[in-house]
Amino acid sequence: MRKMLTAIGMLLVLGLSGGSALAGPRRVPPAGEGLLPTERLPGRGVWIDPALEARLADGNRVRATIWFEDQLLGDGAAYVRRSQELRKARRTELGPAVVRTLKAIAERSWERAGKELDALVASGGIRNVDRFWIVNGFSCGVTAEGLAALAEVPQIRKVFLDTSWRALPRREGGESPSHPPAEPHAFDPAQYLHPWYVRYLLADKVWTDFGVTGRGTLNVVHDHNFVFSPNVVPNLHRNAGEVPGNNEDDDGNGLVDDYHGFNFNRNDHVLTTVPVPPAGGSGAVLHGFTCGAIICGRGAEGAEHEFGLAPEATWAGVISSRRMEAAVQWAIEQGAETYSMSFSSPDRGEHRSHWRKIMEHGSFCGVCFVSGAGNFALTAKIPVQMRLPEDIPNAVFAAAGVHRDLSRTATSSQGPVVWNTEHYQDGTVQKPAVCAFNFDLPRLFRDGSVRDRGLGGNSFAGPMFCGTIALMLSADPDLLPWDLREIITSTATDIGEKGVDAQTGYGLINAYRAVKEVLFRKARRDGKDATPYRGRVKGDELDIRSLRDRLRIDAVVVDRLGPKGQARALGVEVGDVLLAYDGHAIPSRAALRERIAAAQQAGTEEILLKVRRGETSLDFTLAPGPLGIRAADRYAEPVFE
Repeated sequence: MRKMLTAIGMLLVLGLSGGSALAGPRRVPPAGEGLLPTERLPGRGVWIDPALEARLADGNRVRATIWFEDQLLGDGAAYVRRSQELRKARRTELGPAVVRTLKAIAERSWERAGKELDALVASGGIRNVDRFWIVNGFSCGVTAEGLAALAEVPQIRKVFLDTSWRALPRREGGESPSHPPAEPHAFDPAQYLHPWYVRYLLADKVWTDFGVTGRGTLNVVHDHNFVFSPNVVPNLHRNAGEVPGNNEDDDGNGLVDDYHGFNFNRNDHVLTTVPVPPAGGSGAVLHGFTCGAIICGRGAEGAEHEFGLAPEATWAGVISSRRMEAAVQWAIEQGAETYSMSFSSPDRGEHRSHWRKIMEHGSFCGVCFVSGAGNFALTAKIPVQMRLPEDIPNAVFAAAGVHRDLSRTATSSQGPVVWNTEHYQDGTVQKPAVCAFNFDLPRLFRDGSVRDRGLGGNSFAGPMFCGTIALMLSADPDLLPWDLREIITSTATDIGEKGVDAQTGYGLINAYRAVKEVLFRKARRDGKDATPYRGRVKGDELDIRSLRDRLRIDAVVVDRLGPKGQARALGVEVGDVLLAYDGHAIPSRAALRERIAAAQQAGTEEILLKVRRGETSLDFTLAPGPLGIRAADRYAEPVFE
């Protein structure tokens, strides 16, 4: 079929003529009808990662990542150049065309190089070959002799040390989820209590004013463990081509029972690698579950609370510590809109370029890659506080973290970052894009029970970014990733230094203004009345001054008890309100820390701790020193409303 959108048709003409309106590497004509022109990697000969040669010098076999010369994006500036060329394209048409193109050039390159590569496998020079199409290339184990032979293979242009590859322990057991489709109850915003971060990002106002709730969008969560509850099961992705639990590859994609997601570490469908009790579990083992709940968790039947910014979106889980290509390819083929990456990897060397190329090509396939900025401000220096993948420009949206009162979280990584790899020569790059909340978030457990606070880390700022994008693409599925980034940054609420800064980017995400701008542009593009979405209205931005006034400390409460602390031994309980320590009132947890330190310094032998439990006041006699509790400030502003 020749029915292609105008922008893609223009690009086909440019590619066939061997040139472009914008300078860049030499174009390669499309590999077939309905495909895009591609580009050749610049330069001549085969570039070999010096780190790879150094590792092979001792006679070891190591893992290498190889690029063929034909790529969708040729040089390091290609992402910006080609996104400008395609600025009038529609995501729902461009994405499939890019996927077809990437697969076609991968087959073409393999046809040209396959005979020599098969011979290398037969000779033992390379082994365990893993082909992929998201970047035109493959990975393999290689010897020094094999590396020398690879440099002579047609089409090969770059060879990296694969820093993703490492031996993983084989874990037996685990659980593979298989939740059959069920007719979800209609989402009613008035039925549930919503957490403060949903209200502060104005997502609830998006639901009520625009009727946009994330429906029609798929969000892939990349994590290490997933558990399930009624709050997230109705929103689970179900691979239409797969029959769950039959141990068959029904859709022919090489993956067995990839119904709700896939574990690429184990090459199986086990997503619950660490079981979690219904009413418990640490933040680490609940990590993937929590990310999914923040993006699109909805209220369960008969439950009070709702947790997600896009409560009618869907989500899937992937686990992959080393096969990033396979995980991203799966997400694209399932139709993912966002890809959440709450992990961070330092010291990737030149292999950073390969990860960046994965995200850039994936972005052209229509996926928005999102990450938190990281939690390394106290342990790493700028410009390496933000690491892979959050340091990738343009194609990866990174969110820094702020407290509930909008003050900066001390651990949240700052930009800028630096890119001076062999392939990418950007130099200093502005990061992060925006900020969201990452400290003292409410916790949801599998049984639906809730703790008002306790979650922290930039792992959870990224999913708030994903949830906002899900709302935007629910309003208009045709927006391209670079359009989304421009809208989110231009509508953010500036809460730091005036303008963009290295701590909070362009400001706090404003889901309401972002979705409104999406609807405005869509109406104009479709020739409809855009008046309802024009201009500013009262309440379309968080009132920062009023918020800070409302966030006065109402009480200091026991949020957690240590297993062997003296408070637990004496009968102090989670939820107790701390009234006085050694005769002094406790207006904040900071004041409590000061009083504990002062009593130790003064050599006080006994401490009287006064608490309130319900309507009852209780006294406990303690020794000086740590109480064995985690205290938390409770605000007058409610956690759920």
